[in-house]
Amino acid sequence: MKSITLMFIVCFCRFSINAQNLQRAALGNSGSSIQITNSDNMYYISQSVGQHSVTGTLINGKNAIRQGFQQPPISVEVISDSNSTLNASIFPNPADTFITVRFSEEIKSPINVVIYDTAGRVILNTSKNPTNSFNLDMASYSSGVYLLNLYSGNRKFSARLIKK
Repeated sequence: MKSITLMFIVCFCRFSINAQNLQRAALGNSGSSIQITNSDNMYYISQSVGQHSVTGTLINGKNAIRQGFQQPPISVEVISDSNSTLNASIFPNPADTFITVRFSEEIKSPINVVIYDTAGRVILNTSKNPTNSFNLDMASYSSGVYLLNLYSGNRKFSARLIKK
């Protein structure tokens, strides 16, 4: 009995000593971390996806500590071009056979026409010469809703088409 108790104590002490290793880790649904040593420098690389926790940031001088989702120190700028929209009208909508597209400005670049169905499949992808208006043949399309995108240069027009 003494030998079993002694063996249990030795095993318990061995496991408790090995259980005290500290390792930096990313916790979450998916993620990992690794420690890399290069010369005398140590680097920690970690990644985490879907981490569940409260998020927050503590900044003290040049140092920042982030809790929760890992975010790189990046800056995002939105550059909006007020002249990126084509001014167009489509009629009739809903349509039976043809839809007319008319621009309220002079178009100088070729016009790319793309029509998608509700599943996101491309139904039509064609190019037209610069013009102020053109017709689209909708006779062969099934009844339903479609998305029309028109591109000319760096400008775009989008509309929802309804086929009767």
